[in-house]
Amino acid sequence: MRIAHYMKGLSDPGGIATYIYRLSQAQLAAGHRVYLFDTRPINLNLVAEDCRVLVSDDDDLYRQAELHQLDILHLHTSISKLPPQELPVVRSVHSHNPYCPSGSRYLQNWHQPCDRPYGLGGCLWGHVVDHCGSIRPHVLRDEFQRCWQEMETLTKLPAIANSEFVRQQMIRSGYNSALVEMLYLPAPKIQDYSPPPDTGIPHFAFVGRITPQKGLNWLLKALALVQVPIHLDIAGTGNQEQEKLLISLIRQLKLEDKVTLHGWVDSVQVMQLLRAARALIFPSVWHEPAGFVSLEAAAMGRPIIASKVGGIPEYVECLQNALLVDANDINGLAQSIEKLARNWSLAQKMGLKGKLMVEEYFSMEDHLQNLMKLYDLAIRKESQNFS
Repeated sequence: MRIAHYMKGLSDPGGIATYIYRLSQAQLAAGHRVYLFDTRPINLNLVAEDCRVLVSDDDDLYRQAELHQLDILHLHTSISKLPPQELPVVRSVHSHNPYCPSGSRYLQNWHQPCDRPYGLGGCLWGHVVDHCGSIRPHVLRDEFQRCWQEMETLTKLPAIANSEFVRQQMIRSGYNSALVEMLYLPAPKIQDYSPPPDTGIPHFAFVGRITPQKGLNWLLKALALVQVPIHLDIAGTGNQEQEKLLISLIRQLKLEDKVTLHGWVDSVQVMQLLRAARALIFPSVWHEPAGFVSLEAAAMGRPIIASKVGGIPEYVECLQNALLVDANDINGLAQSIEKLARNWSLAQKMGLKGKLMVEEYFSMEDHLQNLMKLYDLAIRKESQNFS
């Protein structure tokens, strides 16, 4: 099969690009011909140079699809114009953009996830009062126009949600349930296993962007309450202002000796940090659509301490390797950290359970097999049978 993946910024770091990279590897290994389409130059040697295609707009995207005689075009980002009828297309939904003008599902003024359904009045209130998005007139206009455009195009395409949470959010916002299938993300395959280190101060890892939505503030406040020696490794970057605020909070809480800021790290370094950790902490306070890093931790045999938001509970409850905490419950988070810091055997047991479950339920082989079935439905124009 001739398959193309289209996304803007494939060479940028992030969970979506990592997923496309690993999926493309699996499809190539299965004998398919894989193309990568992007609006910017692609600096990935995964596919041959003639399979890395630069497109200028949606019309050019469809021209290139015809030129390369694609069997399926797999979209991982929005489009402004529907594809021609003869071109089979599926769209993976990795974010809240199809039903949230700001895309954040996060009420910044209250540091809480947004549970409000999409609607003009409610979402305008969210921007102006709750600060879920920008209140600058031109940005506000652009965000609503983008969301309306998504609803105009995506409602007519077969879509793949990466969690049941995202699928239900789409359906309650007006998307046809028969056109939206749920398919969990796959975990990386980690051949070797080593238990969490059982000597020295227990290390815990945070991996993600440094933004208010990711919950570092309440994580640090929880860390200050923990009564046993621990160390937190933070891997990620944010804008200059957010990084300054983070450093200031670390100093204010007198945690300089308990926290290491690693900045941006590549996938190899992420695995090294997880290997050295007692557990991963995933303290998001917005509705994470899925949470790719939880699968990486599970594949490494590491337990997870996570917030009960978005698609996170679906993944970690299936993995059976997590302690779930209500978002912003500082005492609850501190108790969970302390529980695993004090009990290495429990951490090892939970981590091993997660590793077994991730290999059984989140393998790339199963993901690819199910995805190819959805491709086949789209090619045969039977996407109404998606769900």
